[in-house]
Amino acid sequence: MRAFNLINLFLIILLLTGICLAEELTVTSSLRDVQDRCLEIVQIMDEKDSLKDMDIVLAVDNLEYNWNKNESALCCMVNHKNIQEIGQEISKMKMYVANDDRDAFKVSLEALKLYCHSYLHFMGANLHNIL
Repeated sequence: MRAFNLINLFLIILLLTGICLAEELTVTSSLRDVQDRCLEIVQIMDEKDSLKDMDIVLAVDNLEYNWNKNESALCCMVNHKNIQEIGQEISKMKMYVANDDRDAFKVSLEALKLYCHSYLHFMGANLHNIL
């Protein structure tokens, strides 16, 4: 009977470890994808004079599309209120592109990178999530 209990405990720990690893990989890859796309937008901005350029518009649209796709997976793992700022900043960026407000766009882009950087430190697998 004791061996059966130890096997069950081991299986439970193994299952929880697998869930935490899947959560960590999903959160990390989603936030790193946003960071990479932000860097891509910065590189495109350096080459262009106006935000109403097709390359910038497409880059922001791709950022929004991929974030919406990743956000639905993240909502199953983390509190939605913790990640909603990223979607709000992307919406602001689209508005700034429409208005060709380069300075506000840069501020919003930096805020987006800051959110992703800070979220990478506290989201993901930890003992609190297991319990």
